[in-house]
This record gives sequence, structure tokens and C-alpha cells, in this order.
Amino acid sequence: MAALWPPAPPGTRWLLRLPNWVGDAVMVLPALRALPVREQFRIGVAHPRVLDVYTATGLFDRLLPASGKSAPLKLRREMRRLKPDRCLVFTEAPSGAWLALFSGAPLRLGRAEGLHRALFTHRLPRATRQEPAWREHMRVAEAAGALSPPAPDFRVPVDDATRARMQAFIPSGEAPLIALAPGAAYGPAKRWPLENFVELSRRLRGEGYRVVVTGSMNERSMGKALATTGAIDLTGTTNLLETIAVLGTTNLLVTNDSGALHLARAAGTSVVALFGSSSPVWTGPEEHEGDVLRHLVPCSPCFKRECPLKGHDHLRCLHGISVDAVLDAVNRRLGVAT
Repeated sequence: MAALWPPAPPGTRWLLRLPNWVGDAVMVLPALRALPVREQFRIGVAHPRVLDVYTATGLFDRLLPASGKSAPLKLRREMRRLKPDRCLVFTEAPSGAWLALFSGAPLRLGRAEGLHRALFTHRLPRATRQEPAWREHMRVAEAAGALSPPAPDFRVPVDDATRARMQAFIPSGEAPLIALAPGAAYGPAKRWPLENFVELSRRLRGEGYRVVVTGSMNERSMGKALATTGAIDLTGTTNLLETIAVLGTTNLLVTNDSGALHLARAAGTSVVALFGSSSPVWTGPEEHEGDVLRHLVPCSPCFKRECPLKGHDHLRCLHGISVDAVLDAVNRRLGVAT
């Protein structure tokens, strides 16, 4: 994509409105790394829940917390004080366009439709979800003058102290360590049934694997259910960087289309990803990163938080993925004959 902006001179001050969801915070990293770096000043704006990820990358000189629709107005004075020259918005919510306007930056670029297009000086159409999300983020960066790399870099560095602290939670052993992530904050239409995760954990344990469960505080009940199979339950006990450290010690992650999938990318850990309402074309792993399992139905992907269908058709896209199929994918990915 041709750049819409002229090259950034030394000393350019960038204000970057960053994604708020965990998965998107990882998927935007290749685009951020492709932007000009030398003699540039970067100010990032994002929800507090993902600031640790952005901080760990070392890509920013300043990070501002932002949450809620009123964030653009609340941050107006601070943004104006920082005097950004360019504002680049990687989110598509209307609040991102208003933040760009309130920043006072003379150059403002983002994706928008309708009346909000007028709040940008340069604009791109809304994402189509017909290509990987990280590439869609890259299109925005390219329009601002970034040079697309030959391969995306999703790494998030984790310090040795964090790695050592998390290692203490994992009993030593020679058997492969499999991580399970049964949650998905977006909604139940992304969650493979918990009883299937429990059965998978039981069978993995029966085949001699070690199993660890990861997830947020809101997913503690899922972790407790899996702990009954002998899995190590870490749900609600680790922050994002600690979770990356845990995943970095595992051989494989089995996960829904959730933030955990992308934290595994940040850790360099292979995945078996289970897709229901969403599209693996958009948020799935690259071929070298892992495998995708899905049960195709006419209404998928619908991108809904909850399945609107009733009876036999309710969550058929997820119920159609069998425990046998997931176990086979795990063994195949690890090179274990079945």
C-alpha cells in the first residue's frame, strides 16, 4: 500500500491509539515494529488491561491509560500538552476518531465510515476480515509510511525473574507439558464446551502428559473443573506477562479463539486453535504456528458473542469438534504416533 503521509522527519511525535483487547494487542505488534523508529517519539494510548504488554515491547516513550467512551475528552489536555505531530488509530470504534481529533495532531489517520471519516485528515475503509488481522493493522501502518516486514514479529519479551517465578508453579518432569485455555472473554459463541476440555484433560493425563490451565479471574470455575483431572490450575493467578512466561514453558496450547491464542504467539508456543463463531482467516494462527480445528456450518463465521440458534443447532459449530479430533491434533503436532 502506498503511503498517504510524507516521510517522518527526525523528532516526529507519534500518538498511537492502540487496540484494547489482548489478542489485538499482540496482533498489532508487527505493524508497530514496522513504523519509523530512529529519532521518533512514540506515545501509546490503550486500555489499562493491556498496557503491560505494550510496555514490555520497549516500543514506546510514553503510554497513557484509556478506558470508556469518555477517554478522548479526559485525555485531551494531556495529549495537547504532548504536542503530537501525527496520530495513528488502530481501532475502529468512534472513540478512536474523536481521540485523534482531540489530540490536536495535524495529521490523523485511521479506519472509519460515515460521519466519523471527517475527524481524520487521511482515512482507510473499515477492515473486511478477509485477511489476517495483523495484516489489516499493517495496512494502517503502511499508509503512515511503514515498511512491511517479510514475516510478522509477535514476540513480547519477558524478563528472567518473571520466567523463574512462573517456573516454580510447574512441577518438573520429562513428559510434554500441554496448556489448556478454556475461556474466551468475547462470549460463549467462542468457547468449546467445558465438559470437552475436562474430557480432553483427563485423556491427556491418561496418556502421560502434564497439563496446565491458564485463564483470567473470571475463568476460575473452569480452572477448578479441570483441576479435578489432575491439571495444574493457574486461572486467575497470573497477569499477561506471567501467562506468556507460563506458555513459554509449554510444548503446546489448546485454546479457543481468545487472547490466550495470541499470548502463545507472543511466547513462540505452538497451538491447536478451536474456532466457532469467528474466522481463522482473520484471527487464526499462521500455518507454522499451529493447527485450526472447526466444524463448518452454514452460519459460520457469524462473529456473534452468543449463538442465536436454539435446540440441536445451538453452538453446532463448536459441538461438532470432537475430543478425539483435538487429541489427534495434539499428538500430530507433537509428532506422537497414534
